Amino acid sequence: QGKSKQMERNKNELDAAVREKSTMEAEMVEILQRSLDENRREKEVLQHERDEQRRENEALRQALNEERREKANITQQKAQLQREFDQQQREKTALEQQVDNLRETALQANDRHVQELEQRLAASTAATEEIRQMLRRSEEVRSIPSRDVQVTENKLGKGSYGEVRIAYWQGCPVAVKMLYEALAGSL
Repeated sequence: QGKSKQMERNKNELDAAVREKSTMEAEMVEILQRSLDENRREKEVLQHERDEQRRENEALRQALNEERREKANITQQKAQLQREFDQQQREKTALEQQVDNLRETALQANDRHVQELEQRLAASTAATEEIRQMLRRSEEVRSIPSRDVQVTENKLGKGSYGEVRIAYWQGCPVAVKMLYEALAGSL
């Protein structure tokens, strides 16, 4: 469940990154549009100046050279923006692939977890059946000779009449109540 939450957080972070990239792309397009609008206005001003300065060839050549330089800059800027846009598209595709990979990893992890739980359930069911069989056998036994029981020093608890220890009977772990010596002597 912790992995699932972490994967959900990772997915949310990736989604936020994709949204941020989309916002950045929109801003870049807006900047490019403003730049293009500004260039159009500048071009109109240059055209008006050309019409007024037709007689002055030298001034026209200077204005034309300036326009060419600006156009080259715009072309370079446009090419740079296009490269940046293409890079963002590649990054977006990579992020989408990462999201898909994370989803696949999460599904595989869930499958493994389900298999593990199924195995645990099977083991638990087998253990429960074994305990049931032991209980059935224990109901059949009324008195067990002490020589058939191997008592250990491991204590499970104690009370006012004695203490309970772990023992083994026929290879199975059992609990044995050992009476205190004072009580055992009075019986």
